[in-house]
Amino acid sequence: MKRHIIYIVISLIVISGCTTDISEKKEKPPANLIPRDEIVNVIVDMHLYDAAIKEKQKKHRDILKSKYYLYQTVMEKYNITREQFESSLKYYQQDLDDYDKIYDDVIEKLSKMKAEAELK
Repeated sequence: MKRHIIYIVISLIVISGCTTDISEKKEKPPANLIPRDEIVNVIVDMHLYDAAIKEKQKKHRDILKSKYYLYQTVMEKYNITREQFESSLKYYQQDLDDYDKIYDDVIEKLSKMKAEAELK
């Protein structure tokens, strides 16, 4: 019986030693980090293009090609590269609370755009 308890205690010590705090692993921001407000705008535009693509999907087969060019247009609009966007997004995704807030801002902007469009 004592052996089982010793094995359990040793197992718990080993397991607890293997876990790490996520905050310790947070990477440094990339040198070309897209500011938070701007990445919200980039994501909003990408969602708008995604909606347009889905609408056209019923009519066209070259959706993936269209999506690539539309996303490239967003990158050019904000004068950023795909790599810069991906590294910035990866950085923001490390803190899920902050990332949720970014998406709250994205949803708020898209909702305002929808309401404005419905008024016209």
